[in-house]
Amino acid sequence: MKEKGILYIFAFIIVLAAAIGATKLQWDLGSTETASTVKSKPVLVQLTEKGRPDAETMGLLNAPPLQPATHVDRWNPKLHQDSCLACHGKPDTGAPTPTAGHFYDNDTKGKVFRDNCIQCHAQQNETKTKTAFNK
Repeated sequence: MKEKGILYIFAFIIVLAAAIGATKLQWDLGSTETASTVKSKPVLVQLTEKGRPDAETMGLLNAPPLQPATHVDRWNPKLHQDSCLACHGKPDTGAPTPTAGHFYDNDTKGKVFRDNCIQCHAQQNETKTKTAFNK
């Protein structure tokens, strides 16, 4: 019985060593593949397109609308969506109503699903050009 226990311990050590060796080999192979890909510099396709002499004309497709520059410091993180819904969603204010995708079950009269407005609707800068794209 004692010999059988020693045999199991020996087999366990062999399996453990094989697993560690295979993992180390896999990490070594993976690191050589990523080293060659890291060296290549990514090309920004939107800046190299023909017919676009000025990158500042680039528009993002399906991007949510930005907050106007007049909305500086209107977001209150303690109130979440209520700081925006004080005007938006009320017909008498003239502010646009959030789309049905912002609410649970697409019910605009129901509970708000997306309550962190500034996560998608960034504040608009007062710059006239997109300086980051013109470098």
